[in-house]
Amino acid sequence: MAPTRLARVKPDRGLSVTESRRLKRQEQQVAWRRRGAGFVRPPWTDEGRVRALCTSCGDCIAACPEAILRAGPARTPIVDFLENSCTFCRDCAAACGEGVFRDETQTPWTLTARLGAACLLRMGVSCRSCTDACDAHALRFDLRAGPVGAIHVDHDACTGCGACVGVCPAGAVTMAYGAAPRVEAAE
Repeated sequence: MAPTRLARVKPDRGLSVTESRRLKRQEQQVAWRRRGAGFVRPPWTDEGRVRALCTSCGDCIAACPEAILRAGPARTPIVDFLENSCTFCRDCAAACGEGVFRDETQTPWTLTARLGAACLLRMGVSCRSCTDACDAHALRFDLRAGPVGAIHVDHDACTGCGACVGVCPAGAVTMAYGAAPRVEAAE
């Protein structure tokens, strides 16, 4: 069976904000599946801990003040950065009585921002949405590169909060686990 192709959401299509976000979320999920990246799990957890310990009670989802947690596979928690970002408040961990979340003294996750080919700068359109949203200053705009500049991702500074994901008008920012080059550029 061929994968379902979803049309890119364009502002002139007359879609409501809610419908546009729903389509963007579907596009992101299709992209995750194509890349085999899976879903992002809450901070201080990982896929193994969720599969082994989570009872799908939903307490962590209900406790998230940022409303970025939602039910994923088997009703276990996944993170959805399209609406908001993680503040690392630990309310999700405090609500969990199953031991799914690790000790808060450990790093929340190895999640960092990645810039995709759909970045508007690569198409010659000036955009700084992701850098404006990045409180950690891990995304930096450099006007010296190219005709409209470039975004550089400092993976050492990136907290993985996801603030840059939902604000990207092209859907070019994703979050990924694991090691990455210290500084990545989208030119």
